[in-house]
Amino acid sequence: MRKHVLTVLTFLLTASVIPGRADAQAPPTLVVTDSVTRRDFHNQVTLVGRSEPRVFSRIVAEVSGRVTKIDAPEGNSITKGAPMVSIAPERTDYALRAKEAEVVQAKTQEKLANDYLKRSQDMFAKDLIRQVTMDSANAWVAGAKARREQLEAERDRLALDLENCTVRAPYDGYTLRRLVDIGSWVNPGTPVYEMVDISQITVAVDLPERYYGRLAIGSDAAIGVSNDTLKTFRGTVTGIARNASRETHTFPVIIKVPNPEGVIAGGKLVNATLSFDETFSSLAVSKDAIIRNGIQTMVYTIVDGKAAPINVMTKSDNGVMVAVEGEGLSEGMPVVVRGNERIFPGSPVRVAGDKTPGSASVSDDPDPKSN
Repeated sequence: MRKHVLTVLTFLLTASVIPGRADAQAPPTLVVTDSVTRRDFHNQVTLVGRSEPRVFSRIVAEVSGRVTKIDAPEGNSITKGAPMVSIAPERTDYALRAKEAEVVQAKTQEKLANDYLKRSQDMFAKDLIRQVTMDSANAWVAGAKARREQLEAERDRLALDLENCTVRAPYDGYTLRRLVDIGSWVNPGTPVYEMVDISQITVAVDLPERYYGRLAIGSDAAIGVSNDTLKTFRGTVTGIARNASRETHTFPVIIKVPNPEGVIAGGKLVNATLSFDETFSSLAVSKDAIIRNGIQTMVYTIVDGKAAPINVMTKSDNGVMVAVEGEGLSEGMPVVVRGNERIFPGSPVRVAGDKTPGSASVSDDPDPKSN
């Protein structure tokens, strides 16, 4: 057994020192390229802000009673109308049934009053009764009708109270903290749950005084979440304060960001990149060409069939193209936009569509995971 292990180790060490053996077997990496262009971009500034939900609510009880059930778990999505908390309905149900019986009695009294008024009208037409009797009949009808309407309104209010014994979500959103427990007594206005709607996020940032007047309402904004450097969300500037804060000498700016999938949570620190009115011309590459490795940012070009990195500095972007500058970067130069995550400086590459000799065995898809 010991001799067998030594034999295997000797073979591995021998294989590792044979120059070019591994490289000779590795085919060139298939990549897709795009050309460096020149475009106009807006000047930009990146500020740190905090996200706020579209709506934050403390849902309250509308009736008095004892909590009998917690219908919604904390920290979950919930749809409009879904039950959140149940309150004992018995007292309200008894009161509603009693009120319904009073409504029936009132309807009977109103019918009697109307029948009496009809008979009185016939007798008055024949001069068999005096005007005072007719006035009494009309008053009875009016009083019976008013009484019936009053009782019906009280019945409808009790029916609404019975329905409100189940506290329901007023909109689509997410539950937060539960503020009551089973057995708790609640009154109208007692908070029972917290919930939020994050289908749209509001981001507030403080614009330094030196940038005031360069930003317009309706300008685009790119929002980057602190824990996800690979994805940005597009937003729109909807408000710019016209009075600076006395403490910071900055102007609050409000940005609205669509968030239908709920990716951005409320209360997070975000980076907001604001685009100013003025523009500048710059070399531009597709955002897919940008490779970030810690504090280093670079793109790959191809020199003699091998990947060659170029360090760049990004200056602005429009969501598709990125304004860059870097030593050795020039307009028309090819840069890798697909497959760049699988190459390294000096690695052999082949551009998709370039049928070079000896490369027929290479897959035509630079990103095998996409199949």
